[in-house]
Order: sequence, then structure tokens, then C-alpha cells
Amino acid sequence: MPITNPASQDVVSTYKRLKSDYDQIIAEQPFFINCYALYEKLLDRILTNRRFEKILDVGCGPGAQTVRLAQHGTEVIGVDIADDLLAVAQERCRTYRHVKFLKEDARALSFDNETFDAVFSYGDVLSHILEGYEQAIAEMSRVAKPGALVTFEVDNKWHLGIFYHPVEFLKNMVTPGRGHTTRQWEDLHFKTFTYREIKKLLLKYGLEIKEYHGHNILAAVVPDRYVLENYQQSLWGRTALWLGKIDLALSDRFPFNCLGFNSIIIARKK
Repeated sequence: MPITNPASQDVVSTYKRLKSDYDQIIAEQPFFINCYALYEKLLDRILTNRRFEKILDVGCGPGAQTVRLAQHGTEVIGVDIADDLLAVAQERCRTYRHVKFLKEDARALSFDNETFDAVFSYGDVLSHILEGYEQAIAEMSRVAKPGALVTFEVDNKWHLGIFYHPVEFLKNMVTPGRGHTTRQWEDLHFKTFTYREIKKLLLKYGLEIKEYHGHNILAAVVPDRYVLENYQQSLWGRTALWLGKIDLALSDRFPFNCLGFNSIIIARKK
């Protein structure tokens, strides 16, 4: 599938602009510090003392997770639609000969059926896909072996900071159930999901939810401007980090796990 979708081009353009600042952003901004803390928590549990034959990282971006996955797979493949980010990922993983990167659309992966033992997709990849997100889920399931681990991140429809986003709140109120809802950040729009919607989609494609986590749960009560700036610049930013530590402990506990700004799903291919 050619990557000609305007929304996809917006994603490429935005991340190209952020490319040089990416590592600094995830080290300084409370929102990203909190989400990467959950990534590390889950990756530690999934990967420690474990090795997979073939791992796929969908929407690998600059390879922040791929470099970690490289230590736990005999063959690791990262795919993304952005050439610039793939170049960064290639450099980050240059010492790992068993890691390779390909320019691919998540909606039309080139791999054979039942190829991978584990499929990862962190960083809002599915929520970036406004047209064809269901196809992307179908593709991740298709290339996963029976019993394979499939884990990914999406934007959550309802979160504790929703009142800072009045347009999003009103859209959500008039679009109940699994109706298509989005949120906006910078020049990007993100597809948002509910737990029920995700569960239904995964069951349709032979995937069963094992764990459902949220990040930036309580931290979402901090106004956006403070969670998206250097945490050292304000008490609000430091408060968001403190709340993020509580969120980490609550990440899989109902109902908090369904109220994060983002959700991370761990599923199994049946």
C-alpha cells in the first residue's frame, strides 16, 4: 500500500521535525518520562531471561525500543514509514548485525503469515493511523505465530485530563460506544479507543487481551503545558513526575488502567 495518505504524510513531517530533539524530549518532558517508565516496566517483565526467534517492531521510529529488543531476539526487524527516523534507528542499532530496518506501512506488511514470535508497537503507532487502523491490527495478527505475544499502545478515549480538551470532550460525548473519535496534538490527529472497542477488534483478529495498562493516569490532571515542558521549569512539572510514579503502580489496576491518557495492551495470538 503506497504511503500517500495525507494523515500519514503529516506524521512523517512532524516526526522529521522532532527527530533531532527526540532524545531530549523524552528525557525532559514529564508526559514522555512517565510513558517511557511504563515501557521499561513492561519490557523488563516481558524480556528478562527470555529470548524470541523473530521480533517485529512496528512503527519503530528512531529505534528507542528496537535497541532494547535487539538483546532478546535472534532476528529483529523494525519497520516505519519515515526514512529519516529509520536512519536514526539504524545508527542506534549499528552494533547489532541481526537487526534490520525496512520502510513499510503497518497496514500492508510484506512478511509471510505466522512469521514472528513477538510483535511490538509502542509510541501511538495505531492511533496515528486514522484510515486503516483495523487493517493494521489485522496485519500484526496475521504475521504473528499462534501463541505469539502482540503488544501495542493506543490513545485512550477517556482520561482524567479530558476537561483541558473541550473540543475532544464534546466529540466524545456525542460519539458514544466505538464511534470514531480523535484528539489533536500539534499538527497531528490521533484515533482514540475504549477498552471495549480494543477488545472487540482484537477478538475479531484472533488476539486475546492478557494485560491492559495505562500511563499518565493521575498525571493527566496536570495542565498540558506543564507536562510538555522541561520538568525542572515548574512545580507542576515535578508534580506530574511524582504522580507518574503512582500511576506506574496503578497501571494495570481497574478502573485506573482504563483512564490513562494512553493505554498499552499485551495480547496473545490464539
